[in-house]
Amino acid sequence: MKLRNAMVTGMVVVTALAAGLYHAAAQEHQHPAGAAGQSAEMNHHAFLDMERGAIERGEGFGMALAADKAGFPGPKHVLEMKAELKLTAEQEASMQKLMAAMKEKAVAKGREILDAETKLEEMFRAAAAPADLRAQTGRIASLRAELRWVHLETHLAARPLLTEWQLMHYQHTRHGGH
Repeated sequence: MKLRNAMVTGMVVVTALAAGLYHAAAQEHQHPAGAAGQSAEMNHHAFLDMERGAIERGEGFGMALAADKAGFPGPKHVLEMKAELKLTAEQEASMQKLMAAMKEKAVAKGREILDAETKLEEMFRAAAAPADLRAQTGRIASLRAELRWVHLETHLAARPLLTEWQLMHYQHTRHGGH
């Protein structure tokens, strides 16, 4: 009797799974690119919104990852790890000062980028000449490079404020020693 109940239960589970797979396949057949395409587009727009928010707040959003991974930590993550790194009061104050200066520069440069992006959109709506569109695109690229440098130079300035032990501990904790 137990064996028969187990077999019936198993058949019900298999049937339910098959029905679920059939339903999913039918949905995909009805809308082959629909949900997947919309999802990819939604993810793309969500990423752009996140990037815009980070730029508005003066955050790095990965702009200094090359420096961070190479052993040049930034003040934000150093301050987040201040207890683990056993920062002195002087180190903490220096990191806070670096971070405040970086944020001020980054917010200002970020505003320039967002304004330039808005201008590019307006230029397209006005059917501007290709040469003008190209020039504006180059301006945006240059501004983005300047913003990245704001973050990278802050990582360069933060490194000498830490001891070798702190640098090694930071690197091991954040990047597994890489």
